[in-house]
Amino acid sequence: MAPSERSKALEILFNATSRLTAGAYILAISKALSLPRAMAKKLLRQLVENQDVAYQDLYGATYVMEGFSKPVRITDRFYILPPDIPGTPDTHSIDIRIAAGISFGTGHHPTTRLCLNALDRLFFSSSCRHRLYSGRAADIGTGSGILAIAACLAGISSCTAFETDLNAVSEADRNVAANDLKGRIDVVHGPMVPLDKPLSMIMANLRFPTLKQLAPDIHSLLEPNGTLVLSGAREWEMKDLCTHYKSTGFIVDWKKIEKQWGVLILTRTP
Repeated sequence: MAPSERSKALEILFNATSRLTAGAYILAISKALSLPRAMAKKLLRQLVENQDVAYQDLYGATYVMEGFSKPVRITDRFYILPPDIPGTPDTHSIDIRIAAGISFGTGHHPTTRLCLNALDRLFFSSSCRHRLYSGRAADIGTGSGILAIAACLAGISSCTAFETDLNAVSEADRNVAANDLKGRIDVVHGPMVPLDKPLSMIMANLRFPTLKQLAPDIHSLLEPNGTLVLSGAREWEMKDLCTHYKSTGFIVDWKKIEKQWGVLILTRTP
């Protein structure tokens, strides 16, 4: 497998707006690289052997996903890797250790990547990072715990991670332990509830109707000028989401779209 073939094949997978079965991926590789189907199938097999991609069973079907059995760079700072391998050699990188599981938030979905891009921006290129370094956060619908973990590794002092699914609570607890953050992240089984003190940051990677429903509660939990990271809305839902949160008392600071999904960074008005 030539380096150019590997690069083009992985680009196809990364740019896909929907999950690809093995057959669909082979067909896409064959067309993009002008290869016979047999050669495209061989290239996929080599990608799997090299741990660049992996097969994932979902809803009774098998899809090709980006492999996370070795460090995968998500942003300038954040890498995702399994708990049992050496970390990245770059002293400026932040390694997020996530065990393979069924919970949402392994790095495959665009919204997870978008949220990590937002956190990278907030902590490493934003004027509000000085407040976040000593602040307290909440992650609503934490899934694997990846956003709570990323925020604490980047500098948040503590995070309460809310999750209604018991399986996800168990997996998030294990991932928190794998990142040595047991004393800083509290995984709570249940919906978001009021906390004893206002928060400097809230993260919520949830579907559009839930994000709209939670707006007043999120506003009440955040301190004035507190930071909010929202994702889970499709590209065509983003305008409505921005309008809704502006009417609830937020300013939109930053927006990014990837694969028809969006992320927002907002600030609560004083």
